[in-house]
Amino acid sequence: MTDIEIFRNIRYAHSLRFEQPELIPWDGVRLTERGPICPQLPSRLELVQGPMPEMEMSEHCQVLSVFSLALSGKRPVMVFFHGGGFVTGGGELPWHDGDKLACEQGVVVVTVTYRLGVFGYFQQPGGSDPSPAMADQVAALRWVKTNIGAFGGDPENVTVFGQSAGGCSIATMLAWGHGGDLFKRAILQSGAYGLAHTRAEADTTSDMFLDELGGDPRSATIDELIVAQGRLAAKLKRLALWSAVLPPADRGPGVDVIAGWCRDDALPFVLLQKQIKPSPGTETHFLDETREMNELFEGGSRSLVRDMAEKGHRGLLYRFDWESPGTGLGACHCIELPFLLGSEQAWRSAPAVAGSDWSKIEPIGRRMRKLWADFARGDYADPDWSPGTVRILP
Repeated sequence: MTDIEIFRNIRYAHSLRFEQPELIPWDGVRLTERGPICPQLPSRLELVQGPMPEMEMSEHCQVLSVFSLALSGKRPVMVFFHGGGFVTGGGELPWHDGDKLACEQGVVVVTVTYRLGVFGYFQQPGGSDPSPAMADQVAALRWVKTNIGAFGGDPENVTVFGQSAGGCSIATMLAWGHGGDLFKRAILQSGAYGLAHTRAEADTTSDMFLDELGGDPRSATIDELIVAQGRLAAKLKRLALWSAVLPPADRGPGVDVIAGWCRDDALPFVLLQKQIKPSPGTETHFLDETREMNELFEGGSRSLVRDMAEKGHRGLLYRFDWESPGTGLGACHCIELPFLLGSEQAWRSAPAVAGSDWSKIEPIGRRMRKLWADFARGDYADPDWSPGTVRILP
């Protein structure tokens, strides 16, 4: 792979606990060590991705990393928001490295880490909208707008892409009206927009959390907050304890979008509910339950694309069907990520791709990376794909 310029652990904002972030100007310092991720418990999707690598954790985790072929020029910018059910993950994880995408496609990739769980979605009584997590994400995009030119990126050509909670966050940012100003295009991978909360729902969850904590969250230790969050999640058994918060009314003018889902997105969650480990055949045995829950991902993608088309924008739908034989996980949630980001080394131990021949993954990955990057370049390939219409990705 061609040498790539990598800037890690750039602090884009800072804040006090639960407060809105304040932007930090870039000081030009180049760091090579990975930055922190938000404090969190182990992911429930270890059965798909495997255990999370050892990482520093801090509630002051507003950092990003930049991957670019060169520091000159004006390349399309692709900003990635990670998933993790709003409670786990981080842009600094090796799974999300953007060097291959940047090198291969000549785009500038930015991976963002933001506050999660109680740190990102707890609503203080009388607090302001949006949630701290979304405020972090918007702050990161404002930082990109101001600074990405120093990394060879075009601040007027930014595409956001996000998976799962990251995709839902992008859909919510669109509803808040941030599309068009901070980004021109959006790609939502298994975004599950239906998981977004109203302010009333977010307030109710925050009240229940306060009861579970039994103290002042502003003075509680990180461990006390995380443990209380885990107890509440175990009691409620929701697909997502916390979520992005919707505005009272859709304010967004919209943008061109790609949205899609994995054929068996819901299967890991069904297996977790039933406390069953994946094995060969489970992907077909629980087909009915998976199909019902999968509507959250498929239906949300179709709805978002339709909404953007009604606002006069282009919408593109896709479904990801690849599966690793013998895992019992099918084309499950997160299965597309190794095709876009990270490396063979980063993903090799992930159960979802266990035993796969990487030489067969790479050709599909190259095609997917090109499709995503072409979209970011504004090269839609189909001259008949006019604004206000929806296309299905073949």
